[in-house]
Amino acid sequence: MRPCLRRSIFYMSTVMISGLLACNSHTRTGMDAEKESFSATDRDVIIDSDASEVGSDGVAWSEETGDRKVILEQEQDAWNEHVREPEYGRDMAEGKGEALDGTREMDPGSGGEREVPAESMDFPPDGREIDGHPENEASYDFRNSLAICWTDANCKRVMAVGHGGLWNVTSAPYDSNAALKAAYEAGMDGVKIDVRVTADNVPVISHSSPIEFYESIDCSGKRIEDMTAAEVTKCHRAPSLTETFQRLDDVLDYLRGKMVVQLCVKRSKDYGRTIEEIHAKGAEDFAFMEISTDELQNLIPTLQGSDSVYYLINVGSNLADVDKLLDSIKNPMAFMYEFDPTVDVSDMVRARLHPAGVRAFTYDDTKAALAAHFQKLYDGGYDVVSANVGNALIQARISVNQSRGLDPP
Repeated sequence: MRPCLRRSIFYMSTVMISGLLACNSHTRTGMDAEKESFSATDRDVIIDSDASEVGSDGVAWSEETGDRKVILEQEQDAWNEHVREPEYGRDMAEGKGEALDGTREMDPGSGGEREVPAESMDFPPDGREIDGHPENEASYDFRNSLAICWTDANCKRVMAVGHGGLWNVTSAPYDSNAALKAAYEAGMDGVKIDVRVTADNVPVISHSSPIEFYESIDCSGKRIEDMTAAEVTKCHRAPSLTETFQRLDDVLDYLRGKMVVQLCVKRSKDYGRTIEEIHAKGAEDFAFMEISTDELQNLIPTLQGSDSVYYLINVGSNLADVDKLLDSIKNPMAFMYEFDPTVDVSDMVRARLHPAGVRAFTYDDTKAALAAHFQKLYDGGYDVVSANVGNALIQARISVNQSRGLDPP
């Protein structure tokens, strides 16, 4: 089994319902009933022209759709099920822009550029140190450089990664520009995105191929590898009417100077092209690839430029791979190992990983997890945690880093 596709599907129902509602809102101009209720994983999705919130727990999302509002509970169970990904086989907008001299950046929502007020930029006061490093640049280095903390096993800082960005099922679809922007603005240290390569050899951001209808209504059933990049980037991410599939080079431009990015390349045959793109965009210091132990040993050495790209090695629960990685393969670019969240890594981190310069990573897909849940993972030895529950994860990271005397947390 390969990494990225190991994690099993559990998000489909809500995204499907959201997509159908979005489509329905543009095909039905009148409604016989002022209010209609649908069931979404045992919770209600209510359409109401006057309502502003829904749900007994008070959690809801509201989106204008023509002359009425679609009220959707922030229900992510279905997509979370999907992004756990079923097996280890990876075969399973254009909007160019980049940060320009610290005063303009790409707006992921529109694909254009926007002004960034100097006072809103993320940087600490002159002379302040971050993790022992003097910091005078216009960003927190540990968020946008693998050279600081990420690849330093002596660093006490724990990190948070948004799986697919900080997404929701109504306005910021999984893997979308809006989800990446939300992750950055919320304070995530990194994001995980999915990569496939088109028929004209362009890496794009896409989870599935063929594209599922809950991912894109207008491109459902189409295969990324049979489409051109121009065709792919015209596909809308359901249920949004503005968010489209992106090229990897555009996303790397946007993330530069903001966050590190974990690239889950769905087909191993596309590793070489992805490595080429990392080098072409000068992203070696903030982009890393998720691969398996066998791929690190047998495939990666055959690819040009692979010796200067960082790798997250997905060990899962096969702990024998740790000895193989540390004692036999010994690849210095394999800076972090991923374990299943049920694996107790505390002793291993202290005795094997950190002394060898390796950090511990896990992806936890627990539904509606609270900060205390993620804090246990950090306290149990994990240096980096990835999840779909963004705010709780960030809260846990802050709490742990504060307890360790780190500023900013």
